[in-house]
Amino acid sequence: MGSTANTWPATGPWAASYRILFTLLAVWAAIVVPAWYVFGLAGTTLGWHVHEMVFGIGGGALAGYLPTACTSWTGRAPVSGRPVVVLAALWVLARVLMVLPAGTVPVWLLASGVGAVFWWIAFLTGREMHLSGRARSQVGGYPPSLVVFCVVAGVASGWLAAAAAVATREPFVALSDAVVLLFTMLLTGVGGRMVPAFLNTAADRAGRPQVHVSAVLRRVVLVLVGVAIVTTPWREVSAVAALAAAVVLLAHMARWPLRAIRLDALATMTLVAFSWIPVGLICWSLSRLRVIELSAATVSHTLTIGALSGLVVAVASRAPARRGQGRLHVRLAALAGFCALMVSAVLRLVDLTTASAWCWSLGWLLYLVGHLHAFADPMPRPIFSARRLPRA
Repeated sequence: MGSTANTWPATGPWAASYRILFTLLAVWAAIVVPAWYVFGLAGTTLGWHVHEMVFGIGGGALAGYLPTACTSWTGRAPVSGRPVVVLAALWVLARVLMVLPAGTVPVWLLASGVGAVFWWIAFLTGREMHLSGRARSQVGGYPPSLVVFCVVAGVASGWLAAAAAVATREPFVALSDAVVLLFTMLLTGVGGRMVPAFLNTAADRAGRPQVHVSAVLRRVVLVLVGVAIVTTPWREVSAVAALAAAVVLLAHMARWPLRAIRLDALATMTLVAFSWIPVGLICWSLSRLRVIELSAATVSHTLTIGALSGLVVAVASRAPARRGQGRLHVRLAALAGFCALMVSAVLRLVDLTTASAWCWSLGWLLYLVGHLHAFADPMPRPIFSARRLPRA
């Protein structure tokens, strides 16, 4: 089957990374938290839980999204075939390595194995940009920054995995806070561009004027979160930096075309999930300043469940969405799954841990039902957005 204006040529589960990686991620996420929390998994620890909530979810999301979405930067078809097989195998390998009892494999092998999936994503994305033949000025600075992030994330993933096996509690807690903030930085950078763009598209489709959103405040937020990351060993300094980031981010979001939320369910989903970022940063800051009594685990889950998992599902739900009238129509199962995850985040924030765990599992299972439509051929072009209709 050849490529057309509306479809990509490849077919089957390995036609693009989003098909198989989002499936693996949903299956794993649906079963792993209840299995760990209720039944127990041999050899797992709190360190395993922190690592998998950040790098398991984040790695699966990046593996499914970046090699697929890079088509918009390169003009080439999505990465498919054997490279996707290797990508899926590396992600599964990382999950297996992390569940093994401590000491089963050497620490260096553990660190390398769990970081490899991120480095493979970086390689695939960088290779696609190179093969596109486009000048750096055409590609811009955003795609290369994601490649750099994947390289850093691979190192951080290995570091946290090794620390969970050998470090004492205090250094591990500081490191786990840092990696949660690392992915918060990614979500701010990617989501801060994506969400207002989705809202503007919805407004434009309804004949309403688009709102220009400057990148200045988003970049300030990224700097402040970066300061919070490097100063995590110093509670007060990092707390003030994160609190400032939250305030600036809220000011940035106030400039978005928020009236468009009722025009597009998928855009609204991304906005709701993104809103957990300032909420999480505020909670994290105030708890470190001892203004509010929230445990580090509770605060971290506002960012890992609410923001990270919420945005993953909101964006991933665009691929299997129904297409018509120049827009995407969210699958009901995917929407229900997203709502369950948002409820899970609220329940975890108020320390209803068991209810949150089961809500989390239900959310991913419902999303999985909706995602099965993504395997239908031919593969739509573009994948994460609708082809716009010509103006009358």
